[in-house]
Amino acid sequence: MNLPNKITVSRFGLALLLFAYLVYTDTCSGEDPWAPALTGLSFMLAVATDALDGHLARKWNMQTDFGRIADPVVDKIIVSGLLIFLVSAPWSRVYIPVWMAVLIISREFLVSGLRGFIEARGVAFPARWDGKLKMMLQCAAIPTVFLVRTLDLSVGPANPDAMRWVEGIAHALVWGMFLMTVSSGARYVMAAAQVLRQAEKPT
Repeated sequence: MNLPNKITVSRFGLALLLFAYLVYTDTCSGEDPWAPALTGLSFMLAVATDALDGHLARKWNMQTDFGRIADPVVDKIIVSGLLIFLVSAPWSRVYIPVWMAVLIISREFLVSGLRGFIEARGVAFPARWDGKLKMMLQCAAIPTVFLVRTLDLSVGPANPDAMRWVEGIAHALVWGMFLMTVSSGARYVMAAAQVLRQAEKPT
């Protein structure tokens, strides 16, 4: 297993540690500002390792089938897991309601299933630019929601005007994430249908 793939596997381990931390602390319902701060920073660390393994794989020409499949799967596990934890807390449902989390997670399962089905038929189905943009927005929106909670529990009461700005940014990022998630999912479905039609044409 090459270095980029090891980083991918380590990111999965980081996700498990993060979920264990969420289970055994009051991150979603407690009043300690350090808990959401640490969760947001851990998510950003996972994002940084995601960028690192992709960069190294391209730079050193170490791209493998395992990395191409495992990398987005680990991303989806981290994002889906954090969304589930967020919708379990009343304060975060103001930003990410349950229905929104369900649609986002459903999209992730749908795209993963389509990619697996198509590639099992021997046809490449790589990630698209809008899927990458969706991931970038997720990587910005989720830690921003945790940042809002951190500030609200620490300096928020003394700075209501600043809190309104941060809350507005969080809402904008979450809705941008949601709209890009849905639109990119629809484009993936259309692209998959086109790939399957071409694969079924007689040669």
